[in-house]
Amino acid sequence: MLRHGAILVASLSLLACSADDPRRPEHVYVPADDYAVVVTIEVPKQARVGEWIPLRATRKSGPWKKVKYASVAPDAHWFVEPPPEFEDEVADNLTWLTDPPQAGRFDVPTMGEAMTHERKVRFSKPGTYKIWGDNAYPTSAKSNVVTIRVRP
Repeated sequence: MLRHGAILVASLSLLACSADDPRRPEHVYVPADDYAVVVTIEVPKQARVGEWIPLRATRKSGPWKKVKYASVAPDAHWFVEPPPEFEDEVADNLTWLTDPPQAGRFDVPTMGEAMTHERKVRFSKPGTYKIWGDNAYPTSAKSNVVTIRVRP
């Protein structure tokens, strides 16, 4: 009896995932052969210890090609609509990193600040630091790296 239950569950799972599933889109967008995602950050080159430093970032991605959902590999990144080709402020969509690691303290935006999509960082010690953003959407990418000199 247990074996028949397992077969039934497996059969229903396969049916739910089939290409004929009406919940599946007929067409989706996937990265084209010449696809690239570029994240560019802007950070002041100099700052003072303890001051909040604005972080800005833009993102370009594409091109995207429209394909039949049935032809998409199971591990492929696909979207029902193509992501925007250009986004002019995505600082709040990045994971921010520094070298040396954890040298900066990053803000947690309030609801009011969230509308601007900006982020901020501050450093507690003078020095020269590198900062960059890691991007996850629509695909992973590392931004340019900016060197910032923090003075007392």
